[in-house]
Amino acid sequence: MLEQSDTSISDVLKAFNAFAIEVGLIVPTKTGMEKSIMDATASLRAYFLDAKFHDYEAQGRGASENGIERRAFYVWPDRLDETTASLYRPNTKDGDPRIWLGKLKRYASPFNLLALIVDGRDLYVVNCSTPGLLATLHDSNTPLGELAARHKPPLDPAVMELLNMVQEISRRGFVPTLRAGDTGIGMTLETMLGIRANANKTPDYKGIEIKAKRISRGRRSTRYTLFSQIPDWNLSPIGSAWNLLSTYGYKRDGRLQLYHEIDATAPNSIGFVLSVDAAKDWLRQDHMEKGTDKRKHLVTWELETLRTRLSEKHQQTFWVGARVRGGGEAEEFHYVEVRHTRGPKVRNFDALLEGGVISVDYTLSQKDGRRLARDHGYLFKINPRDFDALFPPAQIHVFG
Repeated sequence: MLEQSDTSISDVLKAFNAFAIEVGLIVPTKTGMEKSIMDATASLRAYFLDAKFHDYEAQGRGASENGIERRAFYVWPDRLDETTASLYRPNTKDGDPRIWLGKLKRYASPFNLLALIVDGRDLYVVNCSTPGLLATLHDSNTPLGELAARHKPPLDPAVMELLNMVQEISRRGFVPTLRAGDTGIGMTLETMLGIRANANKTPDYKGIEIKAKRISRGRRSTRYTLFSQIPDWNLSPIGSAWNLLSTYGYKRDGRLQLYHEIDATAPNSIGFVLSVDAAKDWLRQDHMEKGTDKRKHLVTWELETLRTRLSEKHQQTFWVGARVRGGGEAEEFHYVEVRHTRGPKVRNFDALLEGGVISVDYTLSQKDGRRLARDHGYLFKINPRDFDALFPPAQIHVFG
């Protein structure tokens, strides 16, 4: 019946998801409103089961013999109205699971979208079609806001510890970089946090990954690096990083270099473009000759490897933003904000690559004039504005 909802289901789920609240959704029909009886849909039954609220499968038939009653509350912007919820399977109609809500006609109309929230042994009913009601999620002094505050997952002690450490660094204002160049912002922050530089792929601080970037004042926001992953050279027709650099690199500052951003929407200035090979579960980097549709496959990553890296790297992440002044060796940073994200929606990763939302940066240069490539990472990056497409809503902390 959800397809008959008079309210956007997507918008409602986003609103509750922002507070990490699980809900079950139902839409009463005209007949359902007359009798205050609705089908307990498969998704609602699964929610009740996961929340250890009720198991319809274990329930016998008959409302009077085997029905279960629970205390329920209708949620208004300024109050709660107590009622009763009856959960049962009738003797007729194959015992299809039902839910009955007392005094429903006083609270809702046919085709309103109702969100049911389990809180211990109680059930809260939220009419998402009521104008302004969902906005009260943000106000802890309202019934719905208080419920949201109770359901807010507790912060990991390590998160609070690290957050306090970053805040203390922020109080110092602008601090001088400890290394000139792009990597100075992350290296300076980690040094001040007492984190030693290392080459391993595990998160930086007690299971929390730390990513720092400059807050751009220009038109284009600075992208964050999700992770770095070397291609599978055995599956790559180009064969090696040196072959890639020597074939497509260019001379700059007296050395051969290959510094380029690549995405799947269009070839970049040297003809590099990404493509998702769904059949082989590969991400490919191809080369397209200018003015033609000819594609030459050069580099390969196995998508499963990339998904695993993303999942392992970002179970919890602090995305730290800093204001900047000066430049080069005189550059200074003021770390002013943290976006705290939890595990990414890994299933969205492929689509974001294919849509050009996630891109790859090559950072290759010739090593000491020899036939060797020095790489500073094959960097998978995303713009902060696209975070919500990959991660659940972030908790944002602003210090200055």
